[in-house]
Amino acid sequence: MASKLIPLYIDLKSPYSYLATHRALALEEAGKVTFDWRPFVLNIAGRANADPEAFLRRARYLYRDVRRFATPLGLTVRGPTRIYDSTLASIGLLTAKAAGVHRRYISESFQRFFDRDFELDDAEVIKALLADCGVDAPGLATFASVEGKDALTISRAEAEALGVFAAPTFVIGEELFWGQDRMDMAMEMARVL
Repeated sequence: MASKLIPLYIDLKSPYSYLATHRALALEEAGKVTFDWRPFVLNIAGRANADPEAFLRRARYLYRDVRRFATPLGLTVRGPTRIYDSTLASIGLLTAKAAGVHRRYISESFQRFFDRDFELDDAEVIKALLADCGVDAPGLATFASVEGKDALTISRAEAEALGVFAAPTFVIGEELFWGQDRMDMAMEMARVL
């Protein structure tokens, strides 16, 4: 595998993170780069509560826009039926990463979530996905409330120190590239493409 390690911040409920992840996993599979997969939980509920009508207009547009990119990639992107908090799924990502199965966990999370077959905020669902990936996580709820929460807080603080404000974000040196549509620029700067 390539020696370049590129931090990539994703939110497991973000359709744009899904698009970037699909391409990033393919680059890893081809041996061109290794990403340091880092969770970044977006506060969607805060936006929705601030101006519900504007939020709905934006969400409708966003999912139409995402499908413009997803369809040629063969990805299904169905909008969620409610607003999710991806904190628990992000802690699951950190757990999967520690076990070395994060690529499968990430891929399965996105595919299932955007097929509307995955509850990102349900501990039993996260535990089942981790088990599917080969991770035994019987104490996930306890871990999530203490060590996992602390690890996610540290990850968030590191992201904010770098200037990360949304997902997906690629970090190349000190330069940030936000959005799946900036991925080619980020990879070119990293000299991956």
